[in-house]
Amino acid sequence: MRAWRGEAISQASVIWIGGGLVMAASWGVVTVINKRLLEDVHPVPLNFLVRIVAIGGLVALTVPLTALRLWPYGFGINGAAFWYIAASACVTWLVAFSAYYYALRAGSVAVVAPLTSTDPLWTAVFSLLLIGVALRASTLVGMAVTILGVVLISRWMEGGAGAMAGPADGAMTPLPADLARPVAAPGGALLVVSLSLLAAAGWGFSPVLIQMAEGAYGEPSAFMMLESQLIGMLALGAFIASRRAPLFTRRLTGPARRRMTWLLLASGALEALFSVLFYLVIDELGAVLAMLLSSTAPVFAIAAGMLLLKERLSARLALAVALTMAGVLIATAARLF
Repeated sequence: MRAWRGEAISQASVIWIGGGLVMAASWGVVTVINKRLLEDVHPVPLNFLVRIVAIGGLVALTVPLTALRLWPYGFGINGAAFWYIAASACVTWLVAFSAYYYALRAGSVAVVAPLTSTDPLWTAVFSLLLIGVALRASTLVGMAVTILGVVLISRWMEGGAGAMAGPADGAMTPLPADLARPVAAPGGALLVVSLSLLAAAGWGFSPVLIQMAEGAYGEPSAFMMLESQLIGMLALGAFIASRRAPLFTRRLTGPARRRMTWLLLASGALEALFSVLFYLVIDELGAVLAMLLSSTAPVFAIAAGMLLLKERLSARLALAVALTMAGVLIATAARLF
């Protein structure tokens, strides 16, 4: 009986690790879609518009699942969970993403991307400090290997196609000037490093807050997912209104507007899927493993880039992809076996 229970637990872990990889794949594809959207929409307004679509996608996903009782989670929440999710939304959308965009504005992607990819380490640190999660040795080793792979991917994608955005016909065109070129800022390298690490810390802190919210309420809920997106949308909208920031980079023609609309719908729908899976994977596997699985998103972004943007995969980039996946396997080995 004990052996059978162990086998069942292992099979459940395999299923949820697979769900985590689907989650990462959805985010990887979103990255490629957003590369194209950035030709037409400024970064912060794009984030705001995607929030609107993502909220609609979450409603479309969670209402039928709840009404038809296809999952055990409803729309309930308590006071403690509400404030944990509110804090998570502010940390994610106001702090982490703002710091990330300002870091990109002040420095090069080659510096910012590796630094922000340290977010799983921050998740592990905050999990240990706030909820007392004991980390397995295999998780620590796998985390180190995964982060190394993501760092190498970030660095080795900088040559050529990694800094380009493709139009609808698949040809490669440069990103808008305000995204492609770093802007000089007071403080130089120290400012870039500080902002990048602040973004990574925010992204690492957020899943721990989500896990604390799920613990306070007893389970994840659809309301938590919607609350986070809604607070993010309202915060971003207030920022755009206060800055009177323009939405679009240029006047859009009819075909360009239609392409933008379809890409926005695709991006928001995939983010909604990512959000649902993110909460469920945290509930089943914990914040640390959820962040490790989500850190494989660059692998799927590379694959989507090869299919949609006609990018080529170099031998050393293939090595970095294999290294990243090996790190996830090491980190999850204890649960698999």
